[in-house]
Amino acid sequence: MNSEERHPTEELQLLLDQRLASEQQAAVRSHLRDCARCLQEFTALTEVRDALRRRLQDRALPNGLAARVSAALADQPRPTEAPRRLPNRRRVLAWGVSIAAVLLLGLLAGVLLRRSARADAVEMVASDYRALRSGRLGLEVETQDPGTLERHFARSGLPFATRVFDLRMMGHALAGGRVHRLGSVPSALFVYRGAQGDLVVCQMYEGRLEALRPASEERTHNGVRFRVYRAGDLTLVFWQEGNVICVLAAAGDPESAVQLAFAKAAKA
Repeated sequence: MNSEERHPTEELQLLLDQRLASEQQAAVRSHLRDCARCLQEFTALTEVRDALRRRLQDRALPNGLAARVSAALADQPRPTEAPRRLPNRRRVLAWGVSIAAVLLLGLLAGVLLRRSARADAVEMVASDYRALRSGRLGLEVETQDPGTLERHFARSGLPFATRVFDLRMMGHALAGGRVHRLGSVPSALFVYRGAQGDLVVCQMYEGRLEALRPASEERTHNGVRFRVYRAGDLTLVFWQEGNVICVLAAAGDPESAVQLAFAKAAKA
């Protein structure tokens, strides 16, 4: 399968669930190597699954639920298998179990995703940083002029005023930005590049600092409270400006990221 053929949208979830036959797996994975669009969709599905697993790992499910759902899914024919002919009554029952399983899983996913839309902003910002670093996420506007980017955000109808600062005196030049989303929440995302090509990614979105999960570290600087998180090689610093949360994410030395956030907040 190559990028000139159809996009295997339906097969992406089956691949993630390891429910494709080996030949189909190989074909879809070959397509993913050549198709950035499908790779981005598959990566997003993987990140949602991983986020749900982290959310569910400490939550007890009703006795026997996991086994019943797994059995219902396992009973369904794989795409390469011919569907078994069942007597009408058994067929209706099988369809009912399958639909119930799908609805239940969808309900669980919907509840958890709505609940985590703001609380897991840390994970979503870290995911955005990695997508930008790998080139999977691009910029709508490339500019070194803060005013140009602020006007772009204003024209885009964001429900809050944005502040984009020139950080060249601190060794980071503005590269551009995009109107983005953290879950269901619109955000202004802008990117700075250091002398060595390292990224500093900032976002602004409406919210309350208290809605975030507990931080590994909290600091107060010039009367502003900062929450500091670590995600792999990334440091993420969140702080409140009015009804807007600001966040700065950077790789490398954690203290440098914190000090850069202090400086950015002081400018505001």
